[in-house]
Amino acid sequence: YIYVTNDGSDTVSVINGTTVIAAIPVGSAPAGVAYDPSNGYIYVAEYFSGTVSVINGANNTVIATITVGMGPWGVAYDPSNGYIYVADYDSDNVSVINGATNTVIANITTVGIGPDLVAYDPSNGYIYVTDYGPFFGSDNVSVINGATNTVIANITVGLKPVGVAYDPSNGYIYVTDSGSGTVSIISTSTQVTKTYT
Repeated sequence: YIYVTNDGSDTVSVINGTTVIAAIPVGSAPAGVAYDPSNGYIYVAEYFSGTVSVINGANNTVIATITVGMGPWGVAYDPSNGYIYVADYDSDNVSVINGATNTVIANITTVGIGPDLVAYDPSNGYIYVTDYGPFFGSDNVSVINGATNTVIANITVGLKPVGVAYDPSNGYIYVTDSGSGTVSIISTSTQVTKTYT
């Protein structure tokens, strides 16, 4: 199944092939989605509710609602520890959810301003968080060590970084810089950044 957040209707659509088979009511303004294959749960960040809904993929029902920081947006799953990382845009922190208990076990407050989207790198166990910051942004990517849930680096990228993705074929992290019209490429082996227009 494919799970799609519908910001305007506060639902998550479930698509089987080319057919929508369910519309699951969730919190207000659903945004980021992450899947936990160990339990079959889908985690949905709800921006205006300040919550994360947990959907059981076996029956497409909400089984838990977890309170996180203000303005949760991006979500990523770390299979090495079973944790879900949620970027709380309005409270400038990252909430860490234990997928085994569906409880918040940590709040990482040393990320930049306006944490937005999240990517996980399985080669080193790091979580990369774009710090968008709408007015006085950090314009960087915070690197979280999943083993300790601490920020180990803040990498300067282009203006207003938003999207972030990991490419396993080369080990690079790609960051879209919406304010400068560039893409920054982070080499995870050396933490060096290059920016391309």
